[in-house]
Amino acid sequence: MADEDGEGIHPSAPHRNGGGGGGSGLHCAGNGGGGGGGPRVVRIVKSESGYGFNVRGQVSEGGQLRSINGELYAPLQHVSAVLPGGAADRAGVRKGDLCSIRVIGESDIMQEFLSESDENYNGVSDVELRVALPDGTAVTVRVKKNSTTDQVYQAIAAKVGMDSTTVNYFALFEVINHSFVRKLAPNEFPHKLYVQNYTSAVPGTCLTVRKWLFTTEEEILLNDNDLAVTYFFHQAVDDVKKGYIKAEEKSYQLQKLYEQRKMVMYLNMLRTCEGYNEIIFPHCACDSRRKGHVITAISITHFKLHACTEEGQLENQVIAFEWDEMQRWDTDEEGMAFCFEYARGEKKPRWVKIFTPYFNYMHECFERVFCELKWRKENIFQMTRSQQRDVAT
Repeated sequence: MADEDGEGIHPSAPHRNGGGGGGSGLHCAGNGGGGGGGPRVVRIVKSESGYGFNVRGQVSEGGQLRSINGELYAPLQHVSAVLPGGAADRAGVRKGDLCSIRVIGESDIMQEFLSESDENYNGVSDVELRVALPDGTAVTVRVKKNSTTDQVYQAIAAKVGMDSTTVNYFALFEVINHSFVRKLAPNEFPHKLYVQNYTSAVPGTCLTVRKWLFTTEEEILLNDNDLAVTYFFHQAVDDVKKGYIKAEEKSYQLQKLYEQRKMVMYLNMLRTCEGYNEIIFPHCACDSRRKGHVITAISITHFKLHACTEEGQLENQVIAFEWDEMQRWDTDEEGMAFCFEYARGEKKPRWVKIFTPYFNYMHECFERVFCELKWRKENIFQMTRSQQRDVAT
């Protein structure tokens, strides 16, 4: 890992290609620039890092059919990026391949089974999505099949009774595995994820509502909100069990508070523990390391890169960046990387690239942290709560 002098860190700026998440699919047929002759079929098994490739082009662009080795194909997408060592890379997918992606869960038969048969006047059917809540319960909402993340989340918030303030401190996430969840981008389609995960998860478990807040001081302002406190409490208990939050010497006291259901007291004590309101990403490659990976951790106080092996085993070296050291940040879609530029003292600013399939989520975390820092500086949280209390009285 690079030290403060920037050894091994590439100072070149990233090439901006716009945002984009990993592609999705189980079967892919392509004949693109990465390989030879005619079409081939590959089987991609989703790993912890997702499918590990991006595609460009619409699913159906229109136009004339193309003949490839005597078979007619519709206008196809092409692979714009492949994550090194990822599921697609191991399956033989190469950058430049033309592809036809078909997920089992998105086949006509499965779609017919999962979707409602009734359609409304504009031809877009309604679907039911089962979403897990922080308190261990679940809620089912009925939305349009093409509803975006924001639209689905608003439906959930209305059903559970979130007020206009509390709704800003939670969000809709996808459960990637037992140890990592990813916040959905506002313009994603939750039903699509729901269907894609059907073959590998119990329906509903892939979507969950979680806290979307880094600033611990601002949580205290919601102590008079029973729903918010209940959700904070249950998520915190779960995070302690999973080891995200290091309770350590406070474990006994916290257990007693938990048993007595003294939620506010439990949260007040836990907020002083390491890992509270911190998001930790799966280990991945970074251009600041010649060998090994890094585990990225984001909190309101700092941005950490913790050295580890390529298998994720922690090593001793940790670099912590203060937020006021950050100059710029961006995403590199083709490189499937999150990039940031930092400056320390009088030293020349340097760029660092983190190669993760969750580069868009990491970028959104950066944006949220700086947004909350601005809110705190301008006292936005307190003003909002005061106005809400005035309205209530």
